[in-house]
Parts: sequence; structure tokens; C-alpha cells
Amino acid sequence: MMTIDPELSQALDVFKHFFDLMHQPMAIIDKEGKYIYYNKESAELDGFPEEQAIGKPMLKVYPNLKKEDSTMLQALQHGKEYQNNYQSYYNHVGKVVDYLHTTVPLYNHQKEIIGAVEIGRNLSNVRQLQDQVFKLNSRLYQNQEQPLPEIVFASQKMQDVIDQTNILGANDVPVLIVGETGTGKELFARLIHQTSDRRDKAFISLNCSALPTTLIESTLFGTVKGAFTGAENRQGYLELANGGTLFLDELNAMPLEMQSKLLRFLQEKTYWQLGGNKEIHSDVRIVAAMNQSPAELLKTGKMRSDLFYRVNVGLIKLPALRERTEDIPVLARYFIDKHQHDVKVTISGISEPALKQLMSAPWPGNVRMLENAIVRSMVLQNEPGELQHITLDDELFDIQAPLTQQEQVSQPEKTVNVTPPSSDNLIEQVENYERQLIVDALNQANGKIITAAKLLNISRTTLQYKVKKYHIQMGVIDN
Repeated sequence: MMTIDPELSQALDVFKHFFDLMHQPMAIIDKEGKYIYYNKESAELDGFPEEQAIGKPMLKVYPNLKKEDSTMLQALQHGKEYQNNYQSYYNHVGKVVDYLHTTVPLYNHQKEIIGAVEIGRNLSNVRQLQDQVFKLNSRLYQNQEQPLPEIVFASQKMQDVIDQTNILGANDVPVLIVGETGTGKELFARLIHQTSDRRDKAFISLNCSALPTTLIESTLFGTVKGAFTGAENRQGYLELANGGTLFLDELNAMPLEMQSKLLRFLQEKTYWQLGGNKEIHSDVRIVAAMNQSPAELLKTGKMRSDLFYRVNVGLIKLPALRERTEDIPVLARYFIDKHQHDVKVTISGISEPALKQLMSAPWPGNVRMLENAIVRSMVLQNEPGELQHITLDDELFDIQAPLTQQEQVSQPEKTVNVTPPSSDNLIEQVENYERQLIVDALNQANGKIITAAKLLNISRTTLQYKVKKYHIQMGVIDN
């Protein structure tokens, strides 16, 4: 029978049920390196039965594993901690596993190491999907000239941006595109590519926030077989896009270490594959995009200033939809025509009341949000003819864009008035306290239910129920 340290055993008794409900690969070993906890997610990941792992030393479960390569054993023996550590290894049945995990030693009250715990995430599916995207990119874009992207607009503001884009496209310099979510940053990246001398080469897009940070480097630079366990010879996007354009969307999500390596490539036009022993040259134009203010990113240290100034040779600022409302009617009619064959009812145009709805909405999700609203409204209309009503999502439209200084002065202040009853009853005192928290949140949110719900960390429906329960009256007082 296995003997477990009493403190470790007691802690496991307390937390085991919680660990079981986490549904992530998780394991705990004792001071002898034997598994005392090994959940079903770990068993599925490693191809080793859960019941057979308990009580066995790690090195018996993984006979090919070396002690110095095991993060759990290193944590156990040397007190090392590993946070978001990436490993690629062969599991018990010989399958390559891409694994991101955090591993720490466990101490008793005397500060002695009595075990180690590891919790992780299986990235194997992410890796497989990334490989599929890579292959599709190779087939779709290599040596194929693409048509100019269709950008629908009527405003002079957008015409000025397009004119600037055409000028930058014709000059072979890095470009940075800044704009809110849904403003069409990739569309303009493609326009840059198609107006350049690289138009007959590849245009490859990589969203830096869509990949775990540990996979960005291998995706960009590629790998050499043997670089780490399970590593194969893989092209990177810099090689795939050679002669063409590499679009790095959400560059602000790239970790600082990778920003440094990208900067080196921009300066030298050379890079090293993971595990490679020689520099590789690639003639790639970098177009980057971000959905946050560059000034704020630099101020908070989330972006290297030298990388920013390197990609900022050409800067394109895309205006939000609320800043070019004259484009809304032509965009609405374009989306109606675009999706006409997707709905059962024939829509001939858009009514004036519906158009007024569109023109007065704040559109925090910009053009992408407008398109979704048009499609949903078309689907829900029962009669053919003009689109009569726009079905808006109140919760999404409560996510207002920041007000200008002038709007902040003129905006009526929404307040909530309440007179809490006095009582010495504990339950009523708790309810009075809860009522006051709700009142404060609603006042802070200017009466916006969805915003107040987020401040209180409860659902919108729960807050609406409590507003009714406590008879909270909401009113508007003009300045």
C-alpha cells in the first residue's frame, strides 16, 4: 500500500473533487516521484490507463523519459518552477504530443518539498490545424495573382485612406495598419499587396493572437527535424511568403521575445529555423496590424519601441464606422445584395426608418457588426420588399465607444434613485447592502444594464431580476 505524506494526503482529499472538475490534464507526484493523482485527461493525453498510473513512478510510466528532461522530477528534486512551458514528446503509445504546462514543487509547513503538481493544455490539435492552414495557404496563394479587394465606401475620409494605401502599396516598405476590430484591416493589407510589385507572389496572413505564444516562433521561422522531441522539417511562413507579403494581424499580441526576433528579421532579412544551423534569407514584405493604440502599447511596455518604429515606416489609420456614417447606406445596400441568395425572402432595398436605425447606432464592432445586423434582419423579415426593421442586439450595442469630450459634457447623466428600508434583520441588512451595490454599479454605468452587470460580475438577466426585486427606479436627469 502506498504511503503518502500526511499533509499532501490531506490537501489532496480537500482539492481532488475540484481537480476532477477542471477537465485539463493534471497530475501530482509524491516525494518518491510516484503518481498520487492522475486524471482521465492526462490518461487520454498520454495513452496510459488512469488506474495503472496511480502508485507508479513516473519513469515506469514513461520508460523513454530521462530524469533531467522531466519538469515534474526537476521540480521535485531541485525546486524548479515552470510557467507556460512548452514541450513536444512521445506519449506511451508513441504519439507526438504538443503540450503547454505549468509545473511547481509542493512544500509542507517546514518548507520541505513533498511532491510536485503539473497542469497543462494539449496543443496537438492546434498544431494539426496550423499545419492544415499552412498547406492551404501554400496551395491557395503561391504564385497566384489575386483580384483587388472590394472596399465599399462613399465618404471622403475613406477615399483619403485608400489613396494613402495605394501610395504605400507601390513603395516596398513595411506598413502598420491601426484600427478597431471590424474596420477591415486585413482588407487593406490585401490592397497593399495587390497594388505592389509583389502582387503575383504569395500573400500569407497570420493572426498573432490566434496561436499560443510557444507556437508563433515555429510557425514564423519553421523547424528542423530533431530540434526537439517530435520536431519535423517544417517550412515557416517567412519561407512560404518569400517574394510576397506576410500580414501579421494583432501584432500587439506577439510576446516581447518574439518581437525582438521579428525586429532582427526586419533589419537583416535573415532568420534561423528552430534547430537550424544556418541563416536563411527571405525577401518578405511585412504588413502588420493592431487594434490598440500604439501610444498606449508603448507606454505599458507591451510593444518594443524599436519594432514599432521599424514597422511604422508607413502608417494607415482606419476610421471607425461611427466616424464615417455617410458610408452606412452604401454598405447596407451592398450587404443586402451580397446575402440576397442566402435568405428566402426577396429584399429589394431598405426603408427610411430602418436606415435611420442604422445611422443612429454606435457600431462598436464596426463594418463586421453592421454586416451581421443586416443579415440577421433579412433572415427575420417575413414579407418581400424593402427591409423594414433592423434587428439589433441590445447587449452588444450597450458596449459604447468612448465619448468625446464634447459628448461627455452634453450627455445626460443617468441616475438611479433608491430609498433603502431600515431594519435590524440580518437578511434585510444583506439585501440592503446588495441593493446599494446594484445602485452604485448602475450609476457608474450611466444606467446601462449590461455594463452594470459586468461591473457586478453577474449576468444581465440576473441583474434585471434584482432590479425588479428591489424596486429600483431608474430615471434620467438632464444637466
